[in-house]
Amino acid sequence: MSEVVVIGGGVAGCTSALALARRGLAVHVLERNPGEGASWAAAGIIGPQLEAAGDGPLARLCLASRALYPELVASLAEATGVDVGYRRCGALQVAFTAAGRDEIAREVGWQREAGLAVELCDGAEARAHAPALGAEVAGGAWFADEARIDPPSLMRALRIAAERAGVRFRAGAAVRRILVERGRAGGVQLEDGTKVEAPWTVLTAGSWSSLIEGSGLAPAAVRPVRGQIVELTPASPALAQVVYGPGCYLSPRDDGRVLVGATVEFVGFVPAVTARAVRDLLTAALRLVPALEEAPLGRTWSGLRPHPQDELPILGQGAIANLIFATGHFRNGVLLAPVTAKIVTALIAGEKPPLDLSPFSPRRPGIAG
Repeated sequence: MSEVVVIGGGVAGCTSALALARRGLAVHVLERNPGEGASWAAAGIIGPQLEAAGDGPLARLCLASRALYPELVASLAEATGVDVGYRRCGALQVAFTAAGRDEIAREVGWQREAGLAVELCDGAEARAHAPALGAEVAGGAWFADEARIDPPSLMRALRIAAERAGVRFRAGAAVRRILVERGRAGGVQLEDGTKVEAPWTVLTAGSWSSLIEGSGLAPAAVRPVRGQIVELTPASPALAQVVYGPGCYLSPRDDGRVLVGATVEFVGFVPAVTARAVRDLLTAALRLVPALEEAPLGRTWSGLRPHPQDELPILGQGAIANLIFATGHFRNGVLLAPVTAKIVTALIAGEKPPLDLSPFSPRRPGIAG
């Protein structure tokens, strides 16, 4: 018997489980396919300013989560000794034309008014930040506070820290339905019929969230979106900062590797790598950084990101008591992990969440079944 059962062992589930265990709760995490979810496949960009289409609840949620990352990283290092690759490296969003550069300037205008760190730049100024950028780059915006992280290292550290805090993990546990009695969740039933009971249930099942019976989610509330990534392994580092450009983004690693991503494909539960996607990503990457053309091709992979209909995460409690939702993070799963854990922990502890959750309510149209 646990006090909390968490459905899903991705970054949201593990970070929430760790936070709950550190509050003294007995937590049981059920993992469908460990190591195969979107969290492990992500490029690890901590970029709320890059992702923000404009000011609003999602942008503010992402900014709040970025502010929590240094604390999370420090606690993981202390608990495990694992370097998760968190680097406040900054990021560039660039365009190839003056019109594209002006469009970026319009898009980030609200950020400047809000006092966020953003610097408009022409082509020469962009290359001053990232000398490997090609001569075709006409400029864009520099975000000094953006960061990157290595998701596999982050997941490894979260798992170790959570287990040391007392969290129990059960691999290969496919959840069929949530146990609900008199309008209150009481745990789950697995595909093999086994019941795992608990006073609190947390749904962090990512792309599989809508497939779980009894959650109250609409059948199409969360859909999988495939994202493909290509890894390049140049002999020496070409980039230190994240670069967003037309057709792709580039996320570097300390050892010189560069991750090129990512596609957005509504193809169902098909985690494949395709020739067309690899071609398109490499073409876009080499246009941004021509020096990568001689870089050896490393791994290629894909992940399934949970896409809610309105592209807002699903956070909070819905119509079923003691069932907490923390899913539908789409491209921001790694970025939103720290604030998601704060929200889940606050709700279970009976405390006020750190932000207004009404925009992310599981009861909103298109999400509730």
